[in-house]
Amino acid sequence: MKNTTMDNRVEIELSRWLSREQRFQKLFSFSLNANRDFIKEKLRFYRRVSSKYKGQLTPQESLTLRMMRQERRHLEKQLYPNVWVRLAYKAISRMVRGAQIARDQQRQTTNIEQLKDSIRKMGFPEVALQREQLANKEKISIPLSYQVGKKEQMQFDLVLKQGSKGYELAGYTASLHRQEGNPSRIKHYFKAAGENTVTAEQAHNLLSGRSVMKGNGDNRHWMQLDFNDRNAQGNYNIKRFYPGYGFDLEKTLRKLPLKELGNKAETKELVRDLKNGKRRTVTLVQGNKQHHITIEANPRFKSLNLYNTKGQKIALDKNGNRLLGQKKGLQRKVRLRKGLVGKDRMRIKRN
Repeated sequence: MKNTTMDNRVEIELSRWLSREQRFQKLFSFSLNANRDFIKEKLRFYRRVSSKYKGQLTPQESLTLRMMRQERRHLEKQLYPNVWVRLAYKAISRMVRGAQIARDQQRQTTNIEQLKDSIRKMGFPEVALQREQLANKEKISIPLSYQVGKKEQMQFDLVLKQGSKGYELAGYTASLHRQEGNPSRIKHYFKAAGENTVTAEQAHNLLSGRSVMKGNGDNRHWMQLDFNDRNAQGNYNIKRFYPGYGFDLEKTLRKLPLKELGNKAETKELVRDLKNGKRRTVTLVQGNKQHHITIEANPRFKSLNLYNTKGQKIALDKNGNRLLGQKKGLQRKVRLRKGLVGKDRMRIKRN
Protein backbone atom coordinates (compact mmCIF):
# COMPACT_ATOMS: atom_id res chain seq x y z
CA MET A 1 0.00 0.00 0.00
CA LYS A 2 1.33 3.42 -0.90
CA ASN A 3 2.36 5.64 2.01
CA THR A 4 0.23 8.75 1.42
CA THR A 5 1.77 10.57 4.40
CA MET A 6 5.23 10.44 2.87
CA ASP A 7 3.83 11.62 -0.49
CA ASN A 8 2.00 14.54 1.16
CA ARG A 9 4.68 17.24 1.33
CA VAL A 10 2.42 19.71 3.16
CA GLU A 11 1.68 17.14 5.86
CA ILE A 12 5.40 16.47 6.27
CA GLU A 13 6.00 20.21 6.83
CA LEU A 14 3.16 20.36 9.37
CA SER A 15 4.51 17.30 11.19
CA ARG A 16 7.89 18.99 11.56
CA TRP A 17 6.21 22.11 12.97
CA LEU A 18 4.18 19.99 15.42
CA SER A 19 7.37 18.33 16.70
CA ARG A 20 8.86 21.77 17.24
CA GLU A 21 5.70 22.95 19.03
CA GLN A 22 5.76 19.92 21.35
CA ARG A 23 9.42 20.58 22.25
CA PHE A 24 8.63 24.23 23.05
CA GLN A 25 5.66 23.24 25.21
CA LYS A 26 7.93 21.05 27.34
CA LEU A 27 10.41 23.92 27.80
CA PHE A 28 7.95 26.60 28.99
CA SER A 29 5.23 26.60 31.64
CA PHE A 30 2.81 28.95 29.81
CA SER A 31 0.41 27.87 27.07
CA LEU A 32 1.76 28.44 23.58
CA ASN A 33 -1.77 28.72 22.18
CA ALA A 34 -2.22 32.02 24.06
CA ASN A 35 1.23 33.46 23.36
CA ARG A 36 1.11 36.24 20.73
CA ASP A 37 4.75 35.86 19.63
CA PHE A 38 4.28 32.14 19.09
CA ILE A 39 1.01 32.66 17.19
CA LYS A 40 2.72 35.22 14.90
CA GLU A 41 5.52 32.77 14.19
CA LYS A 42 2.99 30.02 13.46
CA LEU A 43 1.16 32.30 11.01
CA ARG A 44 4.45 33.10 9.24
CA PHE A 45 5.11 29.38 8.97
CA TYR A 46 1.66 28.79 7.44
CA ARG A 47 2.26 31.55 4.89
CA ARG A 48 5.64 30.11 3.88
CA VAL A 49 4.14 26.65 3.38
CA SER A 50 1.23 28.07 1.35
CA SER A 51 3.65 29.96 -0.92
CA LYS A 52 6.02 27.01 -1.23
CA TYR A 53 3.40 24.52 -2.40
CA LYS A 54 1.21 26.55 -4.73
CA GLY A 55 1.39 24.49 -7.94
CA GLN A 56 1.22 20.83 -8.99
CA LEU A 57 -0.35 19.49 -5.79
CA THR A 58 -1.72 16.01 -5.21
CA PRO A 59 -5.36 15.77 -4.03
CA GLN A 60 -4.14 14.99 -0.51
CA GLU A 61 -1.85 18.02 -0.51
CA SER A 62 -4.64 20.30 -1.77
CA LEU A 63 -6.94 19.10 1.01
CA THR A 64 -4.25 19.61 3.65
CA LEU A 65 -3.60 23.15 2.38
CA ARG A 66 -7.30 24.05 2.54
CA MET A 67 -7.53 22.83 6.11
CA MET A 68 -4.36 24.73 6.98
CA ARG A 69 -5.90 27.96 5.58
CA GLN A 70 -8.91 27.49 7.85
CA GLU A 71 -6.58 27.10 10.81
CA ARG A 72 -4.70 30.21 9.70
CA ARG A 73 -7.91 32.28 9.58
CA HIS A 74 -8.78 31.07 13.07
CA LEU A 75 -5.37 32.19 14.37
CA GLU A 76 -5.69 35.57 12.64
CA LYS A 77 -9.02 36.21 14.38
CA GLN A 78 -7.50 35.18 17.69
CA LEU A 79 -4.51 37.48 17.20
CA TYR A 80 -6.43 40.41 15.65
CA PRO A 81 -10.06 40.41 16.90
CA ASN A 82 -10.73 43.81 15.30
CA VAL A 83 -11.79 43.25 11.67
CA TRP A 84 -10.07 46.44 10.39
CA VAL A 85 -6.83 45.58 12.09
CA ARG A 86 -7.11 42.08 10.64
CA LEU A 87 -7.63 43.43 7.12
CA ALA A 88 -4.61 45.72 7.50
CA TYR A 89 -2.56 42.75 8.73
CA LYS A 90 -3.59 40.70 5.66
CA ALA A 91 -2.69 43.54 3.27
CA ILE A 92 0.73 43.98 4.85
CA SER A 93 1.24 40.20 4.85
CA ARG A 94 0.52 40.04 1.11
CA MET A 95 3.12 42.74 0.41
CA VAL A 96 5.68 41.01 2.61
CA ARG A 97 4.90 37.68 0.96
CA GLY A 98 5.28 39.20 -2.52
CA ALA A 99 8.68 40.63 -1.64
CA GLN A 100 9.71 37.28 -0.15
CA ILE A 101 8.63 35.41 -3.30
CA ALA A 102 10.69 37.82 -5.45
CA ARG A 103 13.74 37.27 -3.22
CA ASP A 104 13.24 33.51 -3.33
CA GLN A 105 13.01 33.54 -7.12
CA GLN A 106 16.19 35.61 -7.41
CA ARG A 107 17.96 33.28 -5.00
CA GLN A 108 16.81 30.25 -7.01
CA THR A 109 18.01 31.84 -10.26
CA THR A 110 21.44 32.52 -8.71
CA ASN A 111 21.56 29.00 -7.29
CA ILE A 112 20.74 27.47 -10.69
CA GLU A 113 23.43 29.50 -12.47
CA GLN A 114 26.00 28.47 -9.85
CA LEU A 115 24.95 24.83 -10.20
CA LYS A 116 25.23 24.92 -13.99
CA ASP A 117 28.65 26.56 -13.75
CA SER A 118 30.01 24.01 -11.26
CA ILE A 119 28.63 21.10 -13.34
CA ARG A 120 30.18 22.57 -16.48
CA LYS A 121 33.58 22.95 -14.75
CA MET A 122 33.47 19.24 -13.88
CA GLY A 123 33.39 18.42 -17.58
CA PHE A 124 29.74 17.40 -17.93
CA PRO A 125 27.65 18.41 -20.95
CA GLU A 126 25.59 21.59 -20.65
CA VAL A 127 22.63 21.17 -18.28
CA ALA A 128 19.30 22.89 -18.96
CA LEU A 129 17.92 23.71 -15.51
CA GLN A 130 14.75 25.69 -14.83
CA ARG A 131 13.17 26.87 -11.58
CA GLU A 132 10.13 24.74 -12.35
CA GLN A 133 12.28 21.58 -12.33
CA LEU A 134 13.51 22.25 -8.82
CA ALA A 135 10.32 23.72 -7.33
CA ASN A 136 9.22 21.97 -4.14
CA LYS A 137 11.47 18.95 -4.68
CA GLU A 138 14.01 17.78 -2.14
CA LYS A 139 15.89 15.70 -4.72
CA ILE A 140 16.07 15.61 -8.51
CA SER A 141 17.97 13.41 -11.00
CA ILE A 142 19.33 14.77 -14.28
CA PRO A 143 20.40 12.29 -17.00
CA LEU A 144 23.31 13.19 -19.30
CA SER A 145 25.30 11.26 -21.90
CA TYR A 146 27.98 11.67 -24.56
CA GLN A 147 29.93 9.48 -26.96
CA VAL A 148 33.59 8.65 -26.28
CA GLY A 149 35.05 7.98 -29.72
CA LYS A 150 33.17 5.42 -31.83
CA LYS A 151 33.17 2.50 -29.42
CA GLU A 152 32.26 3.85 -25.98
CA GLN A 153 29.48 5.92 -24.46
CA MET A 154 29.34 7.60 -21.04
CA GLN A 155 26.02 8.06 -19.27
CA PHE A 156 25.52 10.05 -16.06
CA ASP A 157 22.70 10.48 -13.59
CA LEU A 158 23.38 13.64 -11.58
CA VAL A 159 21.63 13.81 -8.19
CA LEU A 160 20.76 17.29 -6.90
CA LYS A 161 19.56 17.75 -3.31
CA GLN A 162 18.31 20.70 -1.31
CA GLY A 163 20.92 22.04 1.08
CA SER A 164 21.06 24.98 3.48
CA LYS A 165 21.94 27.36 0.63
CA GLY A 166 19.80 25.86 -2.11
CA TYR A 167 20.31 22.91 -4.41
CA GLU A 168 23.72 21.26 -4.63
CA LEU A 169 25.24 18.24 -6.31
CA ALA A 170 25.04 15.26 -3.95
CA GLY A 171 26.79 12.89 -6.36
CA TYR A 172 26.24 11.01 -9.60
CA THR A 173 26.13 7.55 -11.11
CA ALA A 174 28.51 7.12 -14.06
CA SER A 175 28.05 4.28 -16.56
CA LEU A 176 30.53 3.24 -19.25
CA HIS A 177 29.01 1.37 -22.21
CA ARG A 178 31.43 -0.50 -24.46
CA GLN A 179 29.96 -1.23 -27.86
CA GLU A 180 32.61 -3.49 -29.42
CA GLY A 181 33.17 -7.22 -29.03
CA ASN A 182 31.01 -8.33 -26.11
CA PRO A 183 29.02 -5.21 -25.17
CA SER A 184 29.45 -4.35 -21.49
CA ARG A 185 28.21 -1.80 -18.99
CA ILE A 186 30.22 -0.72 -15.94
CA LYS A 187 28.76 1.76 -13.46
CA HIS A 188 29.68 3.34 -10.15
CA TYR A 189 28.25 6.05 -7.87
CA PHE A 190 30.64 8.91 -7.12
CA LYS A 191 29.78 11.03 -4.07
CA ALA A 192 30.28 14.79 -4.33
CA ALA A 193 33.28 15.99 -2.32
CA GLY A 194 33.58 19.70 -3.15
CA GLU A 195 36.78 20.49 -5.02
CA ASN A 196 37.80 16.82 -4.78
CA THR A 197 34.73 15.50 -6.60
CA VAL A 198 35.66 13.08 -9.40
CA THR A 199 35.17 14.87 -12.74
CA ALA A 200 33.39 13.42 -15.78
CA GLU A 201 36.70 12.66 -17.51
CA GLN A 202 38.17 11.08 -14.37
CA ALA A 203 35.04 8.92 -13.98
CA HIS A 204 35.54 7.58 -17.52
CA ASN A 205 39.20 6.83 -16.81
CA LEU A 206 38.39 5.08 -13.53
CA LEU A 207 35.68 2.96 -15.15
CA SER A 208 38.23 2.09 -17.85
CA GLY A 209 40.44 0.56 -15.15
CA ARG A 210 42.97 3.36 -14.78
CA SER A 211 44.03 5.30 -11.68
CA VAL A 212 43.35 8.93 -10.78
CA MET A 213 45.02 11.22 -8.26
CA LYS A 214 42.70 13.10 -5.88
CA GLY A 215 42.89 15.02 -2.61
CA ASN A 216 45.06 17.82 -1.26
CA GLY A 217 48.06 18.00 1.02
CA ASP A 218 48.52 14.94 3.23
CA ASN A 219 45.30 13.49 1.84
CA ARG A 220 46.60 13.49 -1.74
CA HIS A 221 46.42 9.97 -3.09
CA TRP A 222 45.82 7.72 -6.09
CA MET A 223 42.49 5.93 -6.35
CA GLN A 224 41.49 2.93 -8.44
CA LEU A 225 38.24 0.95 -8.67
CA ASP A 226 38.47 -2.68 -7.60
CA PHE A 227 36.35 -4.50 -10.18
CA ASN A 228 36.61 -7.73 -8.14
CA ASP A 229 35.05 -6.28 -4.99
CA ARG A 230 31.68 -4.56 -4.51
CA ASN A 231 30.01 -3.13 -1.43
CA ALA A 232 26.42 -3.66 -0.23
CA GLN A 233 25.15 -0.86 -2.52
CA GLY A 234 26.61 -2.53 -5.62
CA ASN A 235 29.43 0.00 -6.03
CA TYR A 236 33.03 -1.02 -6.51
CA ASN A 237 35.30 -0.66 -3.52
CA ILE A 238 38.15 1.79 -4.03
CA LYS A 239 41.84 1.08 -3.63
CA ARG A 240 43.79 4.11 -2.39
CA PHE A 241 47.54 4.63 -2.59
CA TYR A 242 48.93 7.43 -0.43
CA PRO A 243 52.44 8.99 -0.68
CA GLY A 244 53.76 6.54 1.92
CA TYR A 245 53.01 3.70 -0.48
CA GLY A 246 56.08 4.77 -2.45
CA PHE A 247 54.89 5.63 -5.96
CA ASP A 248 56.41 8.83 -7.36
CA LEU A 249 55.02 9.49 -10.83
CA GLU A 250 57.61 12.07 -11.93
CA LYS A 251 60.59 9.98 -10.80
CA THR A 252 59.15 6.95 -12.58
CA LEU A 253 58.70 9.00 -15.75
CA ARG A 254 62.33 10.15 -15.64
CA LYS A 255 63.44 6.55 -15.97
CA LEU A 256 62.09 6.54 -19.54
CA PRO A 257 63.96 8.25 -22.40
CA LEU A 258 60.97 10.35 -23.46
CA LYS A 259 61.27 13.27 -25.84
CA GLU A 260 58.52 15.19 -23.96
CA LEU A 261 60.64 15.32 -20.79
CA GLY A 262 63.01 17.73 -22.50
CA ASN A 263 60.39 20.47 -22.40
CA LYS A 264 59.08 21.79 -19.04
CA ALA A 265 55.64 22.72 -20.40
CA GLU A 266 55.18 19.34 -22.09
CA THR A 267 56.38 17.55 -18.95
CA LYS A 268 53.89 19.45 -16.80
CA GLU A 269 51.05 18.64 -19.20
CA LEU A 270 52.07 14.97 -19.34
CA VAL A 271 52.15 14.66 -15.54
CA ARG A 272 48.77 16.39 -15.22
CA ASP A 273 47.15 14.09 -17.80
CA LEU A 274 48.52 10.94 -16.18
CA LYS A 275 47.28 12.08 -12.75
CA ASN A 276 43.82 12.51 -14.28
CA GLY A 277 43.92 8.88 -15.41
CA LYS A 278 44.57 9.55 -19.09
CA ARG A 279 46.53 7.39 -21.49
CA ARG A 280 49.09 9.55 -23.24
CA THR A 281 50.93 8.97 -26.51
CA VAL A 282 54.61 9.87 -26.09
CA THR A 283 57.84 9.60 -28.09
CA LEU A 284 60.43 7.10 -26.87
CA VAL A 285 63.97 8.05 -27.94
CA GLN A 286 66.46 5.19 -28.43
CA GLY A 287 69.64 6.36 -30.04
CA ASN A 288 68.77 7.71 -33.47
CA LYS A 289 65.37 6.03 -33.44
CA GLN A 290 62.07 7.28 -32.08
CA HIS A 291 59.03 5.17 -31.23
CA HIS A 292 55.48 6.33 -30.49
CA ILE A 293 54.10 4.48 -27.48
CA THR A 294 51.18 5.00 -25.09
CA ILE A 295 51.64 5.16 -21.33
CA GLU A 296 49.43 5.24 -18.23
CA ALA A 297 50.11 5.41 -14.50
CA ASN A 298 50.00 2.19 -12.48
CA PRO A 299 50.43 3.24 -8.83
CA ARG A 300 49.51 -0.21 -7.51
CA PHE A 301 52.71 -1.66 -8.98
CA LYS A 302 54.65 1.63 -8.67
CA SER A 303 55.21 1.71 -12.42
CA LEU A 304 53.88 2.81 -15.79
CA ASN A 305 52.00 0.64 -18.25
CA LEU A 306 53.40 0.84 -21.80
CA TYR A 307 51.55 0.00 -25.02
CA ASN A 308 52.57 -0.09 -28.68
CA THR A 309 50.61 1.50 -31.51
CA LYS A 310 48.42 -1.62 -31.75
CA GLY A 311 47.41 -1.33 -28.09
CA GLN A 312 49.54 -4.33 -27.07
CA LYS A 313 51.32 -4.16 -23.74
CA ILE A 314 55.10 -3.84 -24.01
CA ALA A 315 58.08 -3.31 -21.73
CA LEU A 316 61.65 -1.99 -21.79
CA ASP A 317 64.76 -3.88 -20.84
CA LYS A 318 66.51 -2.99 -17.59
CA ASN A 319 68.63 -0.34 -19.26
CA GLY A 320 65.67 1.21 -21.06
CA ASN A 321 67.40 0.70 -24.39
CA ARG A 322 65.24 -1.97 -26.05
CA LEU A 323 61.50 -2.61 -26.40
CA LEU A 324 60.38 -6.05 -25.31
CA GLY A 325 57.12 -7.84 -26.11
CA GLN A 326 54.90 -9.75 -23.72
CA LYS A 327 55.52 -13.21 -25.20
CA LYS A 328 56.73 -15.84 -22.77
CA GLY A 329 59.08 -18.76 -23.34
CA LEU A 330 61.70 -18.92 -26.05
CA GLN A 331 62.18 -16.08 -28.46
CA ARG A 332 61.71 -16.55 -32.19
CA LYS A 333 64.69 -17.97 -34.15
CA VAL A 334 66.01 -19.68 -31.01
CA ARG A 335 66.28 -23.45 -30.38
CA LEU A 336 67.83 -25.68 -27.72
CA ARG A 337 71.03 -27.67 -28.35
CA LYS A 338 70.12 -31.34 -28.42
CA GLY A 339 71.71 -33.88 -26.16
CA LEU A 340 71.98 -31.58 -23.11
CA VAL A 341 69.61 -31.41 -20.16
CA GLY A 342 68.94 -29.16 -17.23
CA LYS A 343 71.03 -26.03 -16.75
CA ASP A 344 73.59 -27.23 -19.28
CA ARG A 345 71.11 -26.75 -22.12
CA MET A 346 72.02 -23.64 -24.08
CA ARG A 347 69.91 -21.38 -26.30
CA ILE A 348 71.47 -20.90 -29.67
CA LYS A 349 70.32 -19.00 -32.73
CA ARG A 350 69.27 -20.84 -35.84
CA ASN A 351 71.58 -20.40 -38.79
